[in-house]
Amino acid sequence: MLKEDKVISIISIFGTALAITMIMVVILSQRIKTTNIAPEINRERTMYIKWLKEETSSSTNIIPVSGSEYKQFLQDLKTPECVSLQSRQQAMVSVENNPENIKADVMETDSNFWIINRFSFQEGKPFSKEDFQSGFPHAVISKSLAQRLFNGNPALGKEFSYKERNYKICGIVNDISTLCDNAYAQIWLPCTAVEKIEDGEFSITILAKNKKDFSEIKKEVREREIRNNPEIDTKKISFIGPYSRKELLVKEGNMNNDDPNMKKDTIKHYLIIAILLLIPAVNLSGFSLFKIISRTSEIGIRKAFGATQKSILLQVLYENLLTSLIGGIIGLITSYWVAIALKDRLFTFNIYDHFMGENTIPVSAFLSPWVFFYVFLVCLAMNLLSSGIPAWKASRLNIADSIKQ
Repeated sequence: MLKEDKVISIISIFGTALAITMIMVVILSQRIKTTNIAPEINRERTMYIKWLKEETSSSTNIIPVSGSEYKQFLQDLKTPECVSLQSRQQAMVSVENNPENIKADVMETDSNFWIINRFSFQEGKPFSKEDFQSGFPHAVISKSLAQRLFNGNPALGKEFSYKERNYKICGIVNDISTLCDNAYAQIWLPCTAVEKIEDGEFSITILAKNKKDFSEIKKEVREREIRNNPEIDTKKISFIGPYSRKELLVKEGNMNNDDPNMKKDTIKHYLIIAILLLIPAVNLSGFSLFKIISRTSEIGIRKAFGATQKSILLQVLYENLLTSLIGGIIGLITSYWVAIALKDRLFTFNIYDHFMGENTIPVSAFLSPWVFFYVFLVCLAMNLLSSGIPAWKASRLNIADSIKQ
């Protein structure tokens, strides 16, 4: 069948492949920002607070969460499993025997950070809760930065200088992709080793015991706001969040207190996929109809020998499904290369595009069974849309009229 009209077969296969490629890129660009990818293995049950609104009688300001507000409002939340704080910046670091100052992405955080995220340690271990509480200058660094700082020599147990203080390396981890935007850094330090928590500005990460607890966590945060904002106080604090991973992505760039409209975003997402499906499907349906018309007499003869309307319909759908699956496999492979080639445009978080690390795409985003499931569903939809009506018409043809064609 494919060899009978090679031009139409090629157009059908590559038309399907192009549609699959575009749809898979849309799916991957969303999936890679929300699915659990190491070290952010708990994205599905993690919530985030990046900013707060500070209101006074004369002004309203959107500002980061200060350490004092974290301790007053969020530190001892009861509903979640744990709460962590992070502050990230770029700074120059150096070692004693290497005169070169190296620019690095540094995260100042706490010991709960290692509970929320799971890193692959090459050597050593993370700094402990005791290190954080005492402000001990331990540090975890990435493998590539360790090699640069110490010229490929062993780095575990060595010291480097950051903000005029020496830090001892207690762990070395594999490099982290900048796509893991809440865990990414090249150096991780206890924030208490740099300054008092009250003097810092942070973003807050909240790990729920179960994602079903999200509404309860939001409720508890709102209650804390009411409890810690007395009516006689001239300053009112309200947190922008906490939001789930998906809500945070929808919320990006919008600094008001209103919850993101997830229903509207979902409709928009499915509308894009529907358009990417319908346009090529309508075009391909013309080719399917042409192929069926050319086989009208064959269909008439089969019906004369007892083929039912259902068997004719299933045969045409089956043949077109094979074409769709061939195009789907080509589209899946093509989407992989498109994603790699355009990764900086497709997957970069705008607020983090100045980071020193690499925007690598985890293989798990492509090899997940869900990705192949999505491809099969898209192929099935393409098949039904492009060949469903022609197949239905073919199955209803009159035997005599079909044989005359």
